[in-house]
Amino acid sequence: MKSSFVCKSLAASLGLMLAFQYSNAQFGNILKKASDKLEQKANDAIDKGVSGTKSATTADTGTISTGKKRISMNSVFDFKAGDSVLYASNFDKFKAGAMPPTWKTNGSGQLMKSGEVAGTWLEMQNGASYKLNQNYKLPETFTVEFDLLTSCDKITDISPVAFGFAENNSVASFNEGSIAVTELEFYNNNKVTSFANPVDKYISTEYDLSKYANDKVHVSIAIDHAQMKVYLDKTKILDSKMFKDDVRKYFFVSAPLNAENDAKVYISNVVIAK
Repeated sequence: MKSSFVCKSLAASLGLMLAFQYSNAQFGNILKKASDKLEQKANDAIDKGVSGTKSATTADTGTISTGKKRISMNSVFDFKAGDSVLYASNFDKFKAGAMPPTWKTNGSGQLMKSGEVAGTWLEMQNGASYKLNQNYKLPETFTVEFDLLTSCDKITDISPVAFGFAENNSVASFNEGSIAVTELEFYNNNKVTSFANPVDKYISTEYDLSKYANDKVHVSIAIDHAQMKVYLDKTKILDSKMFKDDVRKYFFVSAPLNAENDAKVYISNVVIAK
């Protein structure tokens, strides 16, 4: 009888122990699952934060792609030379070493040839301005074309070359009577300035001039009453009202005031047409 009671007690104790162990195991599983979920949420939050940081950094540096190709535009060379030629320099007709008789200056100049560049070129003296001997008023609508050539160690050795129009045909001084001027600021390497004091106009344009070291640039000018357009090769660098109405216009070009390391500037192929 006593033995039976002991057996029953042991069985009950063993059942309680097994139930307790099972409960602990289940509770442990619940805790582990809860811990795993919290860890996953923490990792997700970290990943999201890192992703947001990368996007912000990319946006700050401007490297986010819009997914669209950059828009490009094609410029149009709308210059059209006049049909009727009023003047053509034709320097080849004149003696080398002399100042061309169709031009005048406050300084000096001489016609020269090169074995590397075709044609005959007028070497301009530093500080000198040049105008045509023909003393007549240009029409209201006309075009001017010419070539400028440089010889230098580097383009920044050359101070500005100026060209444009004056209200008189005198060469008493440098840039005498100038009213509308464009300056190629070679010494600045990439700057062209146009100004017209009578109409209070000043325009500065960025343009790479370094490529014209020991090379030529073709200049085209179109005048339509008060409007003046200027092109370097086929790039327009000026299109603006530069004159008062009915003002007289005389073409001029001026050499640099200074040039380092014996740099030189030449002009040729001048054509004025209407």
